[in-house]
Amino acid sequence: MKTKMAEGCAKKISTIKPRFSNEIPAPRSGHRCVADENNFYVFGGYSPHSSTQLFRELWRFNFSSCTWKLLQTTGDFPLEVCSSCVLLDRGHIIIYGGSGIPFGDSNSNKLHVLKLSEKRWTVVDVIVKREKIDDDEDDDDDDNEFLNLILGRAPRLPIAGYGQCMVLSPDRELYIFAGTSGREFNSFLTRFNFTSKEWEYIPREDPPHILPRYRHEAVTYGDKFYVFGGGMGGIDPTDFCNLTEVPTFCFSSQKWDVIRCHPSRTYGFPPRRRCHGCVLFENKVYICGGYDGIRMHDDIWSLDLISFHWTKLPMVLPYPVYFHSTAITPSGCMLTFGGVKSIDAETDIRSNDLHCLWLVPPSLVELSVQAVMSCIPNIESVSQMELAKLGIPLHLLD
Repeated sequence: MKTKMAEGCAKKISTIKPRFSNEIPAPRSGHRCVADENNFYVFGGYSPHSSTQLFRELWRFNFSSCTWKLLQTTGDFPLEVCSSCVLLDRGHIIIYGGSGIPFGDSNSNKLHVLKLSEKRWTVVDVIVKREKIDDDEDDDDDDNEFLNLILGRAPRLPIAGYGQCMVLSPDRELYIFAGTSGREFNSFLTRFNFTSKEWEYIPREDPPHILPRYRHEAVTYGDKFYVFGGGMGGIDPTDFCNLTEVPTFCFSSQKWDVIRCHPSRTYGFPPRRRCHGCVLFENKVYICGGYDGIRMHDDIWSLDLISFHWTKLPMVLPYPVYFHSTAITPSGCMLTFGGVKSIDAETDIRSNDLHCLWLVPPSLVELSVQAVMSCIPNIESVSQMELAKLGIPLHLLD
C-alpha cells in the first residue's frame, strides 16, 4: 500500500492531502516553517484575503496521522509574524524579527523561544553591547540604518526588521544577516550569545563586498554559513542577487568570503531570485521556487557544498510560487507549504498546499507506520494508548 507521505519517495513531488479537511491552515504567504522527525510546523504568515490579514498562530502537521492541528500556546506569542527568522533547535522554536501590517511600520527586534514540550513562549532578555559613536555625531541619526551603513557605523542593536536570515553556529550562537526595515536594506551581521545574553555587531572588512538584501536564505555547514539569493524591493534584475556565487562566513575566523560556483553542464546557473525555499540535507543545499522581478519559479536546484557544482533536478513544484516556506526532516523529506501563486495584483492568489519530496527513500519504519495509520478511520478520536496497542511508537505522535 502506498501512503500519502511515501508517494514522493520515487523522486517526485507529491501534494499531501490531510486525513481531515475541517481543520487546516488558511492560504498564506510570508510564513516560516520548520520540521523534525515527526512534525512539520507553520508559524505566522499573511493574506490580504483574511479578515485579520495576519496569522498569529502556530500549526503542526503530524506525519504519522497525516493531520493538522492548531497549537494552543501560552506566554508571549510574537506580534509581528511576517517574514520572521525561524529555527528549530532541540525541541525549541526560535523566532527573531518579523513585520506587522503595514509592512515596515511595526518591525520586531525581539527574540522569542517556544518550548514545544510545554507549548510556552518566552521573550529572551538581552544585553546590548554598543560601539560608542563619536561625540560630534548626532545621536538622533544613530537609529538610521542606511546612514549607519554609509558611514560604516555599528547599528543600534538588536536591529528591528524582517526578511533576514538566521543560522546557529556549531558553538550555539545565533547569527542574523541582512534584512530590511521596509525602507532600507542592509547587509549587517549580528551575533547573539545565549549564555551572556549579549548582542554584538560583527563589522566587515572589504573586500569582499556583500550586497544588502532581504528574503534570502542561509544554511550552516561545518564551520561556515552560506547565503543564497535574496534582493531588494524592486523588480529590476539588478535588485536581485546572483546564484553564480555564494557569500560565506567562517565562524572560527569571523571572516567573509565569496565562493564562485560551477554551473550545470546542461542548464547553467539557477536564475537569480528572492522569496524562495532553501534546505540543507547532508552536503547539499536545495532551493526551490522564488521570484526574479519578472516571473515566478517552479524549479528545484541543488548545490554540492564540497564541489560547488549546481545541478538542476528533473522534477518541478506543482506550480510556480514565491513567499512560500520549505523545511526538511532529518530523514530527508523536503516539505514546502503555502506561498503566492500569482503576480497578478487582481488575483494575488495564495496557497495552503503541502508538497513533499523525498531526497532519499523513506525508512521501512516510516512506511509501515503510515500504512497502518492510513487504515484507521476517525483517527482523531483514537487515543495514543490504543494506537500503541497497534504497534505505533508513541514518540512518532508527539
